[in-house]
Amino acid sequence: MSTFQDNFKRDSEEDQLNYDDSAFYYFSLAVLTFVLLPYTYYVVKRFIYGAVELQTEGLQCESEWFQKLLKSKKQEARKSVWTKSYVFRIVCGVFLSYLWYLNFNMVSSIESLQTFDPFQVLEIPADADIRAIKSAYRKMSVKIHPDKNPDNPLAVSEFIRLTKAYKVTNLLPYFAFRS
Repeated sequence: MSTFQDNFKRDSEEDQLNYDDSAFYYFSLAVLTFVLLPYTYYVVKRFIYGAVELQTEGLQCESEWFQKLLKSKKQEARKSVWTKSYVFRIVCGVFLSYLWYLNFNMVSSIESLQTFDPFQVLEIPADADIRAIKSAYRKMSVKIHPDKNPDNPLAVSEFIRLTKAYKVTNLLPYFAFRS
């Protein structure tokens, strides 16, 4: 028979608690999305329109010479896009996109969290009164108590879950809406 303290001791490093890190992946996905959207817009805009913005607003010259000059300036601006800094920005964007892709795959593979329904744990209907709750708790606590089930390694966690369900259902009448 195990003692009370034995239930809370770790036998090895493998029994360490495994925490749910899914919140980090959701947060990092959101941050990367908010960074990548304007970053991608900036890089694509520079690729399409060039590095130099030509101020043509207010100019209403329609001469053939001016149109050729404007066209040559636009072509020159497009050619001057591929600088070292622009290539570095593209490499950074590809790296951030890869991180986003990895995070997206991680988030899509995360299983949804299990809900805690105290009525399901106590095996009673949701509209049960206090007497039914106490009765169900007493019957189940005798049945799954760790001292009654020394061979079951999960008996302690099941009993703790049952006790939490009982405590939650005992508090429900205090939070019920009164008319």
